[in-house]
Amino acid sequence: MFYANKKTTVTANQAQQSAKILANVKSLLEKKLIDIKHNSIFLFPKLWKDEPAAINWMKCLQIYCILKRQFKEKDTLNFYDITSNRAIGIIANKKAKLIDFEFKHQE
Repeated sequence: MFYANKKTTVTANQAQQSAKILANVKSLLEKKLIDIKHNSIFLFPKLWKDEPAAINWMKCLQIYCILKRQFKEKDTLNFYDITSNRAIGIIANKKAKLIDFEFKHQE
């Protein structure tokens, strides 16, 4: 019985996290801070403060694409700078990798 209760709590947390991801990405899309075209995501690198934040955002955007855009987990997502179209990252098989990314802090 205890195990069953614990399992439902984990599922509830996942649902809450997924809902937050969907809301945040929808907000960024409405503000035109990111753009999703097929398997390419264009964004302002200033949205990412550091490498761990960038990796986390890449994973969140993958979750969004899986839930809303009917992507598969094994599909590759490419991340580009929205202003220069320069490649800044890639995620494939749930493994995120930064490519030629300059971390710029907003001040």
